[in-house]
Amino acid sequence: MNKFSIPEITPDLAEETGWHIGDGSMNFYPKQNGKNKGFYQLRGHIEDDKPHYIERIKPLFEKLYGLKISLREMPSTRVFGFQIWNNELINFKQTLGLPLGKKFELEIPKQFLNDKELIIACIRGIFDTDGCLYLEKKNHKLYPRMQITTISIKLATQLKELFNLLELRACINKGLYNKRGNRLDAYIIVIRGVEMLHNFFKEISPKNPKHIAKYNRFLESTKDLKTNIY
Repeated sequence: MNKFSIPEITPDLAEETGWHIGDGSMNFYPKQNGKNKGFYQLRGHIEDDKPHYIERIKPLFEKLYGLKISLREMPSTRVFGFQIWNNELINFKQTLGLPLGKKFELEIPKQFLNDKELIIACIRGIFDTDGCLYLEKKNHKLYPRMQITTISIKLATQLKELFNLLELRACINKGLYNKRGNRLDAYIIVIRGVEMLHNFFKEISPKNPKHIAKYNRFLESTKDLKTNIY
């Protein structure tokens, strides 16, 4: 399983593209023979995201592209994921409009925007890799807030519009990305409230176990176990 295959436009590809938008990076680098080689990596949190990478990301990525990947821990940077050298993979992702290097101009590819199922799958991939569900204590209850952070104003605007199209009320806040590092301007897409939380999990159906566990924690806190869709 080392020969690259070009995948069709499907919900699986849309979700995998969402993973790239959230956790992925790619570029071409010179090798010893003087030729450029495509380098791709997808990495999440070393502990929180490990089950998602093992149970969903690895098998689906290998199924889509026919490429064998090896997941590993990278303790120095506290991440878990994979790296692969493959020109064809990078070239294909570029045909979708995904940029090399820093993701300032990143947005959901137009190939996914005319189909609701593809839109939802791509958003699921983004949230599963780069999204957070916060449960804040307010008036002795847990108040939910979902958010996705990006350095691309194009992606932030696009996500806000798509969430609102799906009747998931969203807004954009401005902040800083990686406060201990480069302090880049960041755009935070936020969805708040109990009703929106239930609608979000029903519509988007996140697959990352850490999100599912936190949602179930919220359900348990409200004794609302009957609505547990998992």
